[in-house]
Amino acid sequence: MKIPRLSHTAHARIVAAIFSAFVLSLSAVAQSVLTVGPRNVQTLVLEQLFNRAGRWYLIDDGDCYTYLESPHTHIALDRLVLRAHLSSRFGQRMGNGCVGADFASNVTLSGKLHGSGHFLVLDDIRIDRVDDESARNALNLALQVDPQLIPRAANIDVSEFVRKDVIAAGGSSARLDEFRIVNITTRPDSIVIQFALSMSVP
Repeated sequence: MKIPRLSHTAHARIVAAIFSAFVLSLSAVAQSVLTVGPRNVQTLVLEQLFNRAGRWYLIDDGDCYTYLESPHTHIALDRLVLRAHLSSRFGQRMGNGCVGADFASNVTLSGKLHGSGHFLVLDDIRIDRVDDESARNALNLALQVDPQLIPRAANIDVSEFVRKDVIAAGGSSARLDEFRIVNITTRPDSIVIQFALSMSVP
């Protein structure tokens, strides 16, 4: 799967935010806004959640597993909606195998977005739709037995993106000392991240 690169506009916004921090003071904390559009939301999700050969493992217990692949994201109200293909082997792990049944289906999940420190947090994760009836019944039964079977939260490290895709890619020797998300606002076409950062140079 080819992961799209971040758009020139997104880079320009972040570089401008970092430049403002330098202008104010290298030792001070500057507050700025980053607007992330649909394409770059998809990129962040792919790079940080689907980071095992294009898969996001919801359950990983040897031969008993549930993972998502081929994701497509969009924003609805204050939630990030994820359409993906689910592959699963539900059952009991025995020795080197898994005694159970295989299921596969296209599914729709969603999670509420908020910021915590340098993370964009996707919590209250829920399965909104399972296309295949057999897979839907199996998932419902598994979640009745163990509601915590599928993770309810996931983190996307925005500071790592700033370090790798902005500072390092730009050839700067600056060091990101602090990155803190102050507020998250969702729009129909973007996620608006208000953040504070501090940087230093050798």
